[in-house]
Amino acid sequence: MGASASKIKFRESLTSLISRDVSPDDAEFWDELWKIPSSADEVFELLTPDNARRLRDERFDNLATLFTQATAQLCQIVETPYTIYFDQALNCVRVLTRVLPFLLEKGDLGDGDPNVEALCWSDHVDGSVTTASKKSRRNDDDDDEEDDSQEPLALLVVHAAMHMLFLPQFTCEFYEEDEDENDSDDDDDSDVSFDEEDDIDEDDLMDKKRAAKVDKEAQAEAGLGKPRRTRKGVRLIPHPAGIVWAPGVGFTNDGKCSIGNESSKYRRPRNNKSKTVHNPEAAYTRKYDKNRIEVLRLLLATCSDPLFSPADEYNPLASRWMSVAVAADAPNAPCLFYSLLNTVISYDPSNSSFGGVPYSSTLASDSHVKLVDLSAQVLCVLLDCGLPGDPLPVENQYGEPVVAISEAQKGGFNIFRALLARISDGKDLNTLYRGFVRLLRHTFESKNTLLPSSQSKLECYQEILILLWKTL
Repeated sequence: MGASASKIKFRESLTSLISRDVSPDDAEFWDELWKIPSSADEVFELLTPDNARRLRDERFDNLATLFTQATAQLCQIVETPYTIYFDQALNCVRVLTRVLPFLLEKGDLGDGDPNVEALCWSDHVDGSVTTASKKSRRNDDDDDEEDDSQEPLALLVVHAAMHMLFLPQFTCEFYEEDEDENDSDDDDDSDVSFDEEDDIDEDDLMDKKRAAKVDKEAQAEAGLGKPRRTRKGVRLIPHPAGIVWAPGVGFTNDGKCSIGNESSKYRRPRNNKSKTVHNPEAAYTRKYDKNRIEVLRLLLATCSDPLFSPADEYNPLASRWMSVAVAADAPNAPCLFYSLLNTVISYDPSNSSFGGVPYSSTLASDSHVKLVDLSAQVLCVLLDCGLPGDPLPVENQYGEPVVAISEAQKGGFNIFRALLARISDGKDLNTLYRGFVRLLRHTFESKNTLLPSSQSKLECYQEILILLWKTL
């Protein structure tokens, strides 16, 4: 199907959704809709704001089916990530990104529509979730039992997006998980081992000891003191480390991860495997940037409901969507935090396009620049919700940074704020400092070149300032 033909077919399908009721059981219609090749620009062009609101206000059951089926397909692609379905998954991502803001416009922070509430937050198994249909299902005990086992669509779409940001061959390379990494933190003390057999260069070992001593002195001066031990907690280490997108805080250019137990004498046993967690160079590839951008836009759309409440009534604890995204059980949260942060601070605007050739940004767009902008925006949003993170270090029996279960279960807990608050290593702080200086300096240098406008402007400098403020 050619580009013009697919665009016409997609327009016809949208027209049908707006003009008539389409049954959730019309498999031919829905299957064809998801398989129509389309770009993000086409989806946003054809599904105009007026059409989206008409679909919501006049054909809500159609919108409910659209939303439910798109979310179900994303959950399916997470469970079975076959490459032949990636294009179809992207169509679902684009449609959800487009319609979600118009649902949230009628959400609990907006005008408050009971149908939107039922669709997003009620337990359900089909696409017809209007208030009337929900009441009819409540009269059926069998349906109640079936509904109780279902999670709200709001939670499913947020979790699916966070999973898809680290989907092999879609947004990252293949990776292997060590089985022992999934061990619970309440193992016996006999599982704790020492690193006496590590084959480490003596000079490197001395450098690490000196750096660890300096860090301990600085932390003691800041009042952080000795880490508190706990047997169970929410781990703050990216796992697997090989899927983090860029080097920077906790990750070196040669692919080594130094977060957590790198400076501890305790180690989680690894069944005679390498005791140093490596991030393969392939993980730093930029070939998945376009897909990462698409999914990050969806995640940003799910967290946009505070925009529909008055500014003077903003409450950082009010958004249920954001609470799901920053909860302790949010999928891949440590990986996402370090990926977003490192994507931003490792970016060098002066060498972003064609080796720094003047005016290159006007000749071709750089998808990585868009990823940097979007990463800064998403990270600002995720850090703007919930309670501040506790900087006091807490470790499990393996010397890995964790958040105590009692802390993680508190209302308003934000795992991204906890991760930011725990950055205390001197090397990581220097990396943050150099990254912020480089990015903010470019904002002024790009305006004072011999060739006017020869360097691309950093569009996300305001977000960089916000991130700098949040790290202080």
